[in-house]
Amino acid sequence: MKLNPDWHSSYEKSYYGDFFYALMRVYQPEKVVELGTKAGYSAYHIARGLKVNGKGSLDCYDLWEKYQFKSVPKSVAQENLRQFSNILQLELRDAIGVDKKYKIVDILHVDLSNEGSILEEIVPFWIDKTRQLIIIEGGSMERDKVEWMIKYKKMPIRIWLRDFKSKHPDIEYFTIEPFPSVTIIRKK
Repeated sequence: MKLNPDWHSSYEKSYYGDFFYALMRVYQPEKVVELGTKAGYSAYHIARGLKVNGKGSLDCYDLWEKYQFKSVPKSVAQENLRQFSNILQLELRDAIGVDKKYKIVDILHVDLSNEGSILEEIVPFWIDKTRQLIIIEGGSMERDKVEWMIKYKKMPIRIWLRDFKSKHPDIEYFTIEPFPSVTIIRKK
């Protein structure tokens, strides 16, 4: 593994890796699922926390080179995450429907070019099978105003969160900045 991999991640600039690592250490999850892995920045830090915990596994799903927009080949993630191959699995597939593979998970991380309509296709199917946290990329005003969200008239994540909470009064959420921001959703 290269000393400093090219992560291709908006999380890297604001050091969200330490945040993901800390969540794993605090929550001590057995099963973590990540939808949208790309080069593996968040997966690396999640796996790093699981390894120190001495328990837990991480299943990662992405389209990699089959994604219609900007991405990286799956081989980049495999190389970046090689040291965690005993606790981590990478699978090339669409995130829609992955929920059917699981009865229960502890933590779900969603980073799929997030916008409201994508989150509506994913999160409702996971909310009752996620025991600890759902972590989504985005949720801040700044993130909702990125160029592609405006250009393609995508539903802001903040609006989706408000609507989702109104349908699920038993959940709470909070957004952590700086850009790109991370939102934690959990049952009360």
